[in-house]
Amino acid sequence: MHRREFIKKTAMTGAICLTPSFLTASSTPTLKEGLAVYELRWKFDLSHHSAKACALWIPLPSDINGFQRLIELGNSTEAETHFESDHNRYTARTFYARWDKSAVSKTLKLSMTLALRDRQCDFRPKRICPEMLEHAREFLAPSPHIPTDGAVAKVAKKIIGGEKNPLKKARKIYDWIIANGYRDESVQGCGVGSPNAMLSQLEQDGRMGGKCLDMSALCVALMRASHIPAREVMGIRVGASRLSPAFGAGEEITKAQHCKVEFFIPNMGWIPCDPADITKLVLKEGIDKNSPRAMELANKFFGFWENNWMALNHARDFDLYPANTQGSLDSFGYPYAEVDGEYLDPFDPKSFSYTIRSAKEA
Repeated sequence: MHRREFIKKTAMTGAICLTPSFLTASSTPTLKEGLAVYELRWKFDLSHHSAKACALWIPLPSDINGFQRLIELGNSTEAETHFESDHNRYTARTFYARWDKSAVSKTLKLSMTLALRDRQCDFRPKRICPEMLEHAREFLAPSPHIPTDGAVAKVAKKIIGGEKNPLKKARKIYDWIIANGYRDESVQGCGVGSPNAMLSQLEQDGRMGGKCLDMSALCVALMRASHIPAREVMGIRVGASRLSPAFGAGEEITKAQHCKVEFFIPNMGWIPCDPADITKLVLKEGIDKNSPRAMELANKFFGFWENNWMALNHARDFDLYPANTQGSLDSFGYPYAEVDGEYLDPFDPKSFSYTIRSAKEA
């Protein structure tokens, strides 16, 4: 029997001091509040994997107070099993679907309505509750892909020098990433996110190339090594940018994944930034990183996310739920699928057979 489900997101009130940045907004946003509203359509078709069991895990957006609100989520599928869950280490919202070997049609359609507002930090002190402080400390710890010792610790110490102010330390690290990094278009997808690989390249070549996950992971590692809680945030560009074509996407967003950064200051909370997009700006616009335009946007992007990018999660080095066959993921910015327990390459959407399209409401 064909099964079709639609889930209407309802508003819930929550105190910002009691929650991390991924939380439930207090009301459904409207265009009158200066928001951009997007309709997204995800289509998956694994039917060509006939006589094989297929399993699919899809990252879903989470609500972020003052920035992002998921208004509606719907799905259409004949999958034997399918459900939404956040049962994993980072409570990364996930849509899971599984088809038995005997299934002829192995398709899934997801639809969602999302409202986004520019996220701009004013850097003013505010009251931060103990629960939020305690949660933030979790993002000081190293992980398999985010080391805080060795080369990372050595470089972090060199960057921050004798600076004690955590916000100024974060800005020094952010500026250092931009000054020493460049966007390498030969890198697949968003990159592998290895801080040690980036630093090794810097030592060898005097500069380091990569894409957004590479830059963001190094930024996070250096901040954690400097006693600043930090995390990468995986996401997707969903529309055009009013700041530069380098920061935007069209209606076809299947390959528009992009990773940003959040760091935590005890009397300010989580602060957004994006050093990787400044290296992309320099490449795409053919400008010098010390030009007035690059420096202006570098200043703006320290404490800013534009409302044409959808955040998914900050999950790195974690286990999916239900458990997959291939083991822990290093990140979860792309759909993940297995066919008879074998991994499908998400960087090749045509063979994987999925598309994502976005349309901005007028």
